[in-house]
Amino acid sequence: MSADSNGSMSDTGVPMRQAAVPAVNLLWTGGWDSSFQLLQLLLLHGREVVPHYLLDPTRSSTRAELAAMERIRHRLFEQYPQTRTSLKPLQCFDMADLAPDARIADAYDRIRAQTFLGNQYEWLARFRDQRGIAQLELAAGYRDGRIHHIIEPFVLRSDAGGYGTWRLGEEHRNTNEFTVFGGFSFPLFELKKAETAEIAGAQGWLEILKLTCFCHRSPDGKAPCGYCNPCLYAVDEGFGWRIPRRNRVKGTFYRALVRPMKAPVKAALRHLGMRAR
Repeated sequence: MSADSNGSMSDTGVPMRQAAVPAVNLLWTGGWDSSFQLLQLLLLHGREVVPHYLLDPTRSSTRAELAAMERIRHRLFEQYPQTRTSLKPLQCFDMADLAPDARIADAYDRIRAQTFLGNQYEWLARFRDQRGIAQLELAAGYRDGRIHHIIEPFVLRSDAGGYGTWRLGEEHRNTNEFTVFGGFSFPLFELKKAETAEIAGAQGWLEILKLTCFCHRSPDGKAPCGYCNPCLYAVDEGFGWRIPRRNRVKGTFYRALVRPMKAPVKAALRHLGMRAR
């Protein structure tokens, strides 16, 4: 008798131990994108997940992100008891413990010279290399997003984990893009962000995802301010419904009156040798 598709029997008819499926390492921030992927892994793919989070004491939203993750964990355990074992404890790391890496910094600067790229990708690349976390999943790279266009020429689809994800091919190892993004996995690469809301609605996950945070100015992440950059991005992406109406109005005035003045004011201050707060 040969082993079946699950590898359950040997040639001698003795039951074989099934190979353990490794847990997925996921960068979890308590925001919509990474929390959506967390739900996919736990509830659709039945995978164990080890969530990772980088502590940045200078980041104003750190407290709100940690609080959001705790809310989501509590709701998950209550609504889906099986996740008590499949969602592993949050692995927190201090950004101050990351060593500089000139190779990554140079590659990041070269990419940023051609297109805007958030500075988090530079220190995430250092984190990935220095912690030795293989195929750390990033809930980034949406089809309608900036990262997608940066990595699109270099990625290949992989189904090795039992579900589709995208990774940079080894043949691009000598590129700046591979230096920064190689070794990460991009499971949301073929989706538009609006599609995640449709999937979440069909799966009954919206109430859980409403517990996520994105605002940089709300102390608890529950009442988005409407005018910080993530709030403005949320409106642009069709997620303005997550911001209270009164604060959306504030964001409209901020976008029209204040935001256009920020760059000229900063330039003037730099010219005068001063630094804008």
